[in-house]
Amino acid sequence: MFKPTTLALSAALLVGAVGAPLTAEARRGGGGGGGFHGGGGFSGGSFSRGGGGGYHFSAPRVESAPRVESAPRMESAPVERAAPIERAAPAYRATDRDLSPGYGGSHPLYGAGSRTAWTGHNISADQFRRFNQGGGSRSWGNLDSARLNGQVNREANFYNRNYGGWNTSWADGGYWGSRPWGYGWYNWSPDTWGWWGGSSLGWGLAALAGADVISSLVNAASEQQSPVIEVPDSDYQLNYATVDSVGTGGADFSYAVAGSPPIKGAANCQQGLLDGQVPSTAAQAQLLNAACQVAYGPDPKGTPLPESLAGRLPGWLRDLLLLALGGGLAVAGWRLLEARRRPPAAKGDGHHARVTSS
Repeated sequence: MFKPTTLALSAALLVGAVGAPLTAEARRGGGGGGGFHGGGGFSGGSFSRGGGGGYHFSAPRVESAPRVESAPRMESAPVERAAPIERAAPAYRATDRDLSPGYGGSHPLYGAGSRTAWTGHNISADQFRRFNQGGGSRSWGNLDSARLNGQVNREANFYNRNYGGWNTSWADGGYWGSRPWGYGWYNWSPDTWGWWGGSSLGWGLAALAGADVISSLVNAASEQQSPVIEVPDSDYQLNYATVDSVGTGGADFSYAVAGSPPIKGAANCQQGLLDGQVPSTAAQAQLLNAACQVAYGPDPKGTPLPESLAGRLPGWLRDLLLLALGGGLAVAGWRLLEARRRPPAAKGDGHHARVTSS
């Protein structure tokens, strides 16, 4: 038989064990949901098209310090995870931007050397033809840094805007001179594209919208701070702010059909191809011509690109003249050397026979 003191002690131990709180606590790691960062931006050679992102050439991003991880989690005891060090967001400041790549032939999507450089002048059709044939001087393809720094507003340059958005420097006809590539050579005429004659007869169309028409549409839209124009004689709307030079005579752009969502288009302005094909309707031809005019049409306020007399000569004739000049210099040098080697003629004694008349 148990003693009363033993029973009291046993009861106290039983009550304490049942009433003690549980000490094990489940901890759940609060992992953050993956984020989609919209608002694509072009920065130093990388380009994305998100919702309303910046469209910038800028200096290379400066990365922050590497992420510091917390100590390994100990299984024996719960340990709070250290918060990760956040990377600094890139800043697009005017002092960081370097416009030389964008105005020197680099394309936001296709990289360096993928299009002609900005000149600040209208390139003539003849200069453009010689450039592409490789027979003429390509000196105009080099970026004139002094002219860029003196003529381009670095705060309101072509890239300082959202992709497809309006730029403050485009007011008062400023769009045409701000394009950061070689322009001025495109001006549509019936002989611009070899296929025009046969197709235009079936369309009953004598000509496409001229440079003055497209220029007026762009200037009027820019005054309203709008990047969209109505393509003449069609249901197309062209976003001229998306027009971008590709190569020497191609263009990338966005357009809509009767208010549809944006559609990407590609133009070959030399051969007259829309998305690699000859336009099948007059309206498509108008769209193609408008995109090419926006990309490569002359700046109404611009000046012709100067060139020397040698630049106007065909390549073969210039090479021939250089060869002839070199040959002439070689002959002249040889004669001078021979004259120095030849002994001097003997001098007379000053006495001459008297000349008498008969």
